[in-house]
Amino acid sequence: MELTVEIKGNSRVIHLIGNMDVHNTHRIEQAFMDHIRKATESNIVLDMSNVEFVSSAGLRVIVGSLRVCKEREIQLKLAALRPAVRKVFEIIDMDSLFKIYDTVDSSLQ
Repeated sequence: MELTVEIKGNSRVIHLIGNMDVHNTHRIEQAFMDHIRKATESNIVLDMSNVEFVSSAGLRVIVGSLRVCKEREIQLKLAALRPAVRKVFEIIDMDSLFKIYDTVDSSLQ
């Protein structure tokens, strides 16, 4: 699992690359949370276009990031979820917790 970050206007876009499972989520969790905690932008967009699988460990990281964003009054948006990942969010009703966009560009508008 890797992540890269770019700033686009008032949004910090975090590009996630790889599967978010118990074997690799711990490697990026601290860096991921550090980016959220130091963000000065009003939006954080998680670009999940390169994530094919999210386990409960990955969901825990995403939900934890939502909590930190709410504490900092930052809006967390999820973008470009692959169909299998989006289905996981829908099955466990987590799609009601997050603003989900089809593309990163649509999340920036």
